[in-house]
Amino acid sequence: MFGMIPKTNPKEEKVIEVISAPENVAAFRGAGTVTAEDYDKIIPTIEEKLSEHEEIGILADLTDLEDMTGDALRRDLQYGLSKLGELHRFQRAAVVYEKQWIKAATEMTGALFPQIEARVFPADEKTQALEWVARVQ
Repeated sequence: MFGMIPKTNPKEEKVIEVISAPENVAAFRGAGTVTAEDYDKIIPTIEEKLSEHEEIGILADLTDLEDMTGDALRRDLQYGLSKLGELHRFQRAAVVYEKQWIKAATEMTGALFPQIEARVFPADEKTQALEWVARVQ
């Protein structure tokens, strides 16, 4: 009977949190496993920033990210493709990472979208990442 009680691991919980940042930056912290539903928080925040500023920066603190579902990757790609005509408005993207696969994925994405200046920052450089991404033209 006690074996049926689900064990919860905080790292397995999905959490996308909008974090404090300058007005021209959409900033998020991701932990656990990101799902497509998490984009219901991400996309409106980005759209709000775009409605207020001609150019914005994006900060993603993925230090505690464990994984992304296939549906989350698909939703990310769909949103990105819907913004192809507006990529010039996304001046900078900063990703704070701890896991090498996140760094590699960010660098690959940066190569695919050279109009966006993307940089990765190790976990101990979160402050520098925020300062850098906020310096949009």
